[in-house]
Amino acid sequence: MIDNEDIKRLDNIYVRKDDCNNIQSDVDRKLANDSTRFAVLEYQQKLNNWLTGAICGGIIALLIKVYLGG
Repeated sequence: MIDNEDIKRLDNIYVRKDDCNNIQSDVDRKLANDSTRFAVLEYQQKLNNWLTGAICGGIIALLIKVYLGG
């Protein structure tokens, strides 16, 4: 038969359903926060890439004008 000693030993090995739900909700909340942070970083990276492209385009246009346009 299962007694309290067995239950205590099982509690050390396995997680109860209520505890599992609490742990899972904490992990889900942390992942949601990371998701919004990643969205902000992605937007900033796109803006940075666009500005870098515009600056490089201007430099290339200036070099072409200097060497070919005289």
